[in-house]
Amino acid sequence: MEMLLLMVVFIGLMYVLMVLPQKKKMDAQRKMLSALQPGARVMLNTGMFGTLRATGEQQMVVELAPGVEVTVLKQAVVRAVSAQEEEFEYSDGDQTIEPADEFSADVLEPLAVPESEPAPVDGADRPASPETEAPSPRPSFELSAQDPNAPLSDEDDRPQNR
Repeated sequence: MEMLLLMVVFIGLMYVLMVLPQKKKMDAQRKMLSALQPGARVMLNTGMFGTLRATGEQQMVVELAPGVEVTVLKQAVVRAVSAQEEEFEYSDGDQTIEPADEFSADVLEPLAVPESEPAPVDGADRPASPETEAPSPRPSFELSAQDPNAPLSDEDDRPQNR
């Protein structure tokens, strides 16, 4: 009897600690998705930001860049993004990307590449003669002459372990 009571308490505790928080999180996500309107900025589960263009029952059309639209499942939208959260500001008419005022953009300097000549590979500095070099063998991709509608045979050349 004590063992049965202990199991019921344990199952109840698991429900309270694991199932209820997950349900609350799913309800919050469902409410957020239903409240999204076209024109809202969203972040996808891939980490890409986009502008919501259209919504359906199961899918949304998200514009990632001007003229680049993708259709994603609603579950792919992680959250709505406010203008204060974005590091870069985009506009449809402007082709340049300007950093937002709140963030400082890192400036990368070009790497200096030494202009040294690579060491010649053995025999690379002389022209190839047809007598010394044989053409490299090429794999054959020819189709067999079998009937394509014929059933495949279960027999092959490999030993079978039975």
